[in-house]
Amino acid sequence: MEEFLVDQLVRLVAIPSVSGEEGMILGYLEDFITALGISALRQRVEGLWYNLLVNHREGNRLILVSHVDTVPPLEGLPPQPRVEGGAVWGLGACDDKAGVAILMALLMRFAGELDRLPVTFAFLVDEEDQGRGSETLAHEKLPPWGVVLEPTELKICICQAGSLEVEFTTLGKMAHGSEVEAGENAIEKALRLIERLRHLPFLGEEDVLLGKSLMNILQLSGGDGTLRVPHRCRGLLDFRILPHQNVEKAALEITRILEEEGADYVFKDVSLPLEIDPQSWIVKTLARALEGVTGKEAPLAGMKSWTDAAHLLEGGTQSVIFGPGYLPSCHTPQEKTDIGELLLAYRTLEKLLEGLF
Repeated sequence: MEEFLVDQLVRLVAIPSVSGEEGMILGYLEDFITALGISALRQRVEGLWYNLLVNHREGNRLILVSHVDTVPPLEGLPPQPRVEGGAVWGLGACDDKAGVAILMALLMRFAGELDRLPVTFAFLVDEEDQGRGSETLAHEKLPPWGVVLEPTELKICICQAGSLEVEFTTLGKMAHGSEVEAGENAIEKALRLIERLRHLPFLGEEDVLLGKSLMNILQLSGGDGTLRVPHRCRGLLDFRILPHQNVEKAALEITRILEEEGADYVFKDVSLPLEIDPQSWIVKTLARALEGVTGKEAPLAGMKSWTDAAHLLEGGTQSVIFGPGYLPSCHTPQEKTDIGELLLAYRTLEKLLEGLF
């Protein structure tokens, strides 16, 4: 199975599938599924391509989810997968095409037994952009339990941070660059605004599994390098929200400072944090499977990034987040999945599914 997983992961990474451009990889998956003698349901996602659902029927107990899209490549370079140092490297190798390869391997393993297996397999689009794939999926009648495959270093994530993403613009007054006193620098106004936001009361609060609530400057741009005082600056900020924190209260605190500083703003995304009971069926069952494969106690953790688990929970599915790979390296040139972890993740989910017959 290791050879199959590595071969498929390399093939998947080689297929460009930036959010909104998933057509090629969806076609590849449909050909693979058809060759197994099974069928996939296309679930149309408005304005996009479609999700692929396999073995989806009422009464299923579990859904396994991976997403097929990636962030855009750095500098527009095409995906260039490689196998090196016991790992598969390349954009999407970890986030989340390792998960896609694992679901493909599980479908191959259980192809002749799907009629008895109470499990839905879901390949979703648009996770890296607006999450419209899982938002659409959540309108279905779904199983009560789920596993969302994402890079967790084989830790079972029972909670997920939420986020507030806000775009703002500060306006100043343009003047000749040598006449600084005559102008008002919009970049400096943006920097003052950001410094005030850093001291918001909810930032710095901590969760034992997710760490601190923090702010990340995703983008800051202003001026054109010409000798003049910049009159406009645009920023994009992301705030990590912890399960015990109130999202609406945090948004009000951010809004107050934005308005006091006279900035124009819009909240681009509001994602609620989530957590599930560590004693729930899915946590205990997956932990037993992982311990049976590794011989070690299954570690519990938290996922700092948004995942499709959020929309699944809105649809009534309580999900853990689990998979091979190291999240900090994702979306960077260092993105990779260790082959050993890839195989352990597959074997863990194989063992989980074997226990459902």
